[in-house]
Amino acid sequence: MNRLLIILIIGLLSSCNSNIDKKKTVETKIVEKVIDTVYIEKKNDKDISKSEFFIYERLPDWLLKSNVFNGLKLKNEFEFDNRLNPLYLEADYNGDGNLDIAIPIKEIKTDKVGFAIIHGVSNKIYIIGAGTEIKNGLSDDMSYIDIWKVNREKINEAGLGGNTGTGKKGELIIKNSSLQIEKSEVGGGQIYWDGEQYIYIHQTC
Repeated sequence: MNRLLIILIIGLLSSCNSNIDKKKTVETKIVEKVIDTVYIEKKNDKDISKSEFFIYERLPDWLLKSNVFNGLKLKNEFEFDNRLNPLYLEADYNGDGNLDIAIPIKEIKTDKVGFAIIHGVSNKIYIIGAGTEIKNGLSDDMSYIDIWKVNREKINEAGLGGNTGTGKKGELIIKNSSLQIEKSEVGGGQIYWDGEQYIYIHQTC
């Protein structure tokens, strides 16, 4: 008797589920979503490329207020270059207690790339690469550089060859932050202020 009751219950449930499935309807709605492309333009500056405009908009306020730039042209000889990430690096490179800034640039007439280091307060500009060689520099075109960052270490790896640091084992000892530049899987070195000028020391190869 119990067995017969269980069979009847299972049959009833199966029948109910079958009826529910038959009654189910699936509605498929196609929703069309239009995404507008927004173009950002700077009025009255038709000669400025969008990439330069984006760089300009992201520079720190102290630099923009300094009137260092003539539009987006640095001394009318250089333009911003957006090849590196981040767009710029702030640090006290010359040790005067004020923030300085390093910006990737390109020499307009040659397309050679490098960096401009601008000292805070004095607004003095130093060109590194981009057609200008610095002491111990490997080239006046630094297009091979794909990594850059601020180095705040006081005692650093010794340089290669004759260009070594002042430490007992040739360590590079620097008081201020330096600009570390590298080529992926190859190596690089430090650009640092010696009190009068920026110098490059090559550390790895």
